[in-house]
Order: sequence, then structure tokens, then C-alpha cells
Amino acid sequence: MAKAVGTSESLIEAASAICEQLGARAVFVHADALKDLDMLSQLPTSVERFVTTCSPELYEALEDEACHIFQLPALSLNRIDAIKMGVVIALSEGAISKEDTLVCLAGLSEIGDIDTLITFRPDQEKEILLTSETQNELNGIDPKVFETTLSLALELAAEGREGRPRGALLVLGDHDIVLQYSRQMVINPFHGYPEEQRNIMDPSLRETIKEFSAIDGAFVIRGDGVIEAAGRHLNAAADVDLPPGLGARHMAAAGISDVSAATSFAISESTGTVSVFKNGKIFMQIGKSQPAKNKKKKKP
Repeated sequence: MAKAVGTSESLIEAASAICEQLGARAVFVHADALKDLDMLSQLPTSVERFVTTCSPELYEALEDEACHIFQLPALSLNRIDAIKMGVVIALSEGAISKEDTLVCLAGLSEIGDIDTLITFRPDQEKEILLTSETQNELNGIDPKVFETTLSLALELAAEGREGRPRGALLVLGDHDIVLQYSRQMVINPFHGYPEEQRNIMDPSLRETIKEFSAIDGAFVIRGDGVIEAAGRHLNAAADVDLPPGLGARHMAAAGISDVSAATSFAISESTGTVSVFKNGKIFMQIGKSQPAKNKKKKKP
């Protein structure tokens, strides 16, 4: 059956009505699924408006919009993963709380039409966010550092190294405790360098981090983005119940997040799925994505 014409317009109109009926705090829309950015002006103005995009070009075009704009990794995310990332970033920045009712609009960029509307509260959600331990308290972590680390993990999952899948583990925040619960497996490649040269926020460091992901062990990253070490073996053992199919890397990620205030990002070598752990539990998983294909959007 052919898709009805005007799906995007219909769902944006429906989102406005639902926001009013439910007393929603915010509406999220993935702009990559819009053919015409002028449709963003139809979003309800009575709630906070969040717009996500995987396209750097589209991000620049959106900067003048009266919305919160989130730059996602340049990957082709599916509908649910685009929603997950937008909501988790907003939580990490304190722009929303886990008790807020949210209305989310998404679709596939390849189709260029909004075709999905979801409404939920993060503290009651067990499918999009796997636990209610959502990331609205970062314990000394800069929210932008959190976003950058998550984006880097997704890029590593999608690209691997030289086209081959690669697993990796990144531990963010509470670095003093993390270092106490770990030991160096190889010579630390970041030792001795000035802090400004080993900050994950420096775009020029991105490829270096991807190369060092070949080293066994975890990256330890401070809450301000400075990488303390790579190649760390995590010694934290925790009595955690993980889903079937997850191995030692995910157990280590769960353990270190259980004994510290750190957030850990485990990349599965076999599937490319990124699992994010907090308080010994997975609160979000994002499946492997492909590099996004840039598409120009109409702008009024």
C-alpha cells in the first residue's frame, strides 16, 4: 500500500494536539526525515522544541531556528536510535528531566518523511531507555564531553578499523576511582602529553583515538574530556545481570560503572552495538549504523 501524501504534516499537527492533551514538556523531531525544513515552524511553540540531525551541513542550516539543535554522528540512524540519542543528550544537558512527558517524531532520511510518533516518560520507559537510570545526573561530567564520547563510540562501531569490526571500551568520569580499579596492560600512549593535546573534544585527536582502539583494554577519560590512559584492564567485579550474548567487555563496563560514578561505553565487536552503562546497568543500546548520505534540504 502506498504511503499517504503529507505524512510529515499530519504527524506534526498530531504532535501539537498530543502535547496539549498530555501536558508534554518537550517535542523532539529528527530533521533528516524532513524534505522541507519549513515544516519545523509548525512545531508547537508551547513546549520545548528539540531538533536532531546527523548532517553537519543541515546543522548549520538549522542554527537560526528557535529550537535546541543537537548534532548527532554522521551516521544513518534508524528511527528509534535517533529518538534515543536526542532524548539522552537532552537529559545529559539537564534540558529535560526523566519525569517529563515527551513527544517524539522520526523517520528515515532515505525516505524523507516523518512516519513515526512516540510519546513516553523516560522514568517509565523500558524499551527505548532500558532502565530508568537515565543520564540526567552526570556527576562532574561536562555534557558536551558525554555527547562527544557517545558520538565517538558510535563512529568506532560503524567504521571499525580499515573496514573491519572492532570492539572497544571507553570509561568516562570519576577517573580517580576508575584508575584505582584498573591496571595498565601496555605502555600508556597518552602519558606525558599536555592535557590540551589529549582532550577528546579536540577533533584532530579523533583519528588517533580510533587507531589506539586496537589496543586491548579501556580508555579512561576524565569528566572534562582529558584522556588519562588507554590500554587499562578493569578489575572491578560486580554482581550484575547482563542480557545473554554479552561477554567480558560488557561485564567490565557494567562493573566499573557499578563501583564508581563513571559512565561506560562498550562496543561489541561482533554486532557493532554500543551499550551505555550507568550504575551497573545498561540504560541505552544503539545498533550499528552506516555512514550517512548527505541530502540537501529546502530552507525558506
